[in-house]
Amino acid sequence: MSEGIIEIFAEGDSASPTAPVLDIVFVHGLGGDQFDTWQVDPKSFWPRWLAEKFPNCSVSSFGYDSQKLAGFLTGDGASLHDIALALADALTNREATATRTLFVCHSLGGLVVKQMLRRCTESVNPEYVELGRSVVGIAFLGTPHQGSALASSLDQLLRRFLSKQSKQLVHGDDNLFDLNDFFRTRANTQKIHVRAYYETEKIAGVLIVDKVTANPGVLGCEPIPVQTNHFNICKPETQNAPVFKSVCGMIRSLLKAFAPPSNSAEDKVQGEPDESTHAGVADESGPTHTMEGVPADIARDFEYFTTASEDDRRNLEQKLVDAGRAYAVRDAKRKKERFNMALRRHIAQASAVTRYTRVMSEVESRFSRHVPRAIAEGACAQAIDGIIQNEVISPCVVLETGSDAVTATLVDGALYYLAGNCHLAWDNV
Repeated sequence: MSEGIIEIFAEGDSASPTAPVLDIVFVHGLGGDQFDTWQVDPKSFWPRWLAEKFPNCSVSSFGYDSQKLAGFLTGDGASLHDIALALADALTNREATATRTLFVCHSLGGLVVKQMLRRCTESVNPEYVELGRSVVGIAFLGTPHQGSALASSLDQLLRRFLSKQSKQLVHGDDNLFDLNDFFRTRANTQKIHVRAYYETEKIAGVLIVDKVTANPGVLGCEPIPVQTNHFNICKPETQNAPVFKSVCGMIRSLLKAFAPPSNSAEDKVQGEPDESTHAGVADESGPTHTMEGVPADIARDFEYFTTASEDDRRNLEQKLVDAGRAYAVRDAKRKKERFNMALRRHIAQASAVTRYTRVMSEVESRFSRHVPRAIAEGACAQAIDGIIQNEVISPCVVLETGSDAVTATLVDGALYYLAGNCHLAWDNV
């Protein structure tokens, strides 16, 4: 298996565009490599199809030792960070690069890209910072992101590649949940255009990545079903295959967002329909996520509440411990995760986004109005709990949010979710 990055050229060409408009980078998953992951046979190597179809874009494929990634997932080492850094280094050291980047990832390759984005965001290296800012789109093909099925999805992949039939995935879960929390915040803030795909056919009776697990939780991203299995979802056999056409549509949407209009026939993609499914409205930083039926103010509030505040970077557990509520940590984490899963599961439904946003807005407003003063005045935990019940939970459960009732459990979950995202404080820090 080859490691590093390889440029892909159109048939008959030997160089990428001297000034590419968009870099398209393919990243494989466990057991894959730079070529075989993306083809049924050499004639169906679809990165080359993209190089031919979009001559103003550069196309490349990144390869790495996927056993290192498996090591991270089984708790044998945090090599995911090393692979992400290798990807960042390979991309920043190319001779000709575009100012914008689109990643196409299969399976756990999506974890590599998310970790790379995190490394670049937190780096002091200006080249890495600029690479992170250049990301305008990511297509996830069968990437497990979240939910209760995450561990079982990863375990199924590890079993096939490591032959550790009795090994259960007990390490890395918290890290991966935290990684996806970072990613959805960054994607919403940076307005990264995200598409996610999941398989509908099982392998040995197992659906490795389903609709819930494939959902990265980014506003406006509704996972797209593909009628194939996990290992073939990244191998469109023809240019009429749904995955290939969908990724082409995504590229066209991105190009429209930042490329200047032109009437020149040479600047147009020949024979391509003007599709913009799942497209956003563009600004200088890339396409903005939009959703039909969601008012602009609701969309802004939703993005605010689902984005972690910079004011307090402690995790939920530490906040509760510091507030003398260590006894509530286990229940709080469970309720937060349930709320988070429900939120992500319905993120593509306009009515659900509106409902959850109204609940979070009401909870934050009532909590901020009544609770911090009691905490500052030294009220005991019992008194604070009474205020939360009477001034936050009880009024919220009578909210009119459509056909689905607002329950105390939902409000509890919203409380801990907002606390985890640093929008509510349980102490005076």
